[in-house]
Amino acid sequence: MRLYILFFFIVFNSMSQTEEQSYNVLKTLEDVQIREYDPVIYATVSTDNNRSLFRILAGYIFGGNESNQKIAMTAPVHMQESITEKEKKYTMRFVMPSKYTLNDLSKPNDPRIVMEKVEKKKYAAITYSGYNNSTKFSFNSTKLRRILDENNISYKDNPIYLGYDAPYKIWGRKNDVLFELSE
Repeated sequence: MRLYILFFFIVFNSMSQTEEQSYNVLKTLEDVQIREYDPVIYATVSTDNNRSLFRILAGYIFGGNESNQKIAMTAPVHMQESITEKEKKYTMRFVMPSKYTLNDLSKPNDPRIVMEKVEKKKYAAITYSGYNNSTKFSFNSTKLRRILDENNISYKDNPIYLGYDAPYKIWGRKNDVLFELSE
């Protein structure tokens, strides 16, 4: 019983301390939310190998920067795959805590990390639970496209995956698929 209580405390405590990227829901269509995300700062890395992305960005927030600054982990983690005729590229973004400006954040030691401020943007989003995998992501991306097409909403057809939870979280996992809306 004590182990269960300790486990619950650790999970609840880790969830309550993680800042989430803020947005406003403008409209709901079936399972889809039209969201407006507030301005945000991302630490971004893109490579041709999706296995090293998290390690690179985690190194930055754990002190791999010019002033050894430690930066809190936030949610969600953004992931996107881009395919052209010449290459396949994977991109991961960590949302920086809202208390920081670009000037407050130390320069990354790794030159592959780009710090960028993004202004307000609108996205269409669909949420699903459990551990993410390619089947769930594809199913929800397709469903999101269908609903947007049926409602004549223009979007950039390159889905973004948002993962909110640490890998060790078992229950209550949250995932989103987003499409950036064309204005």
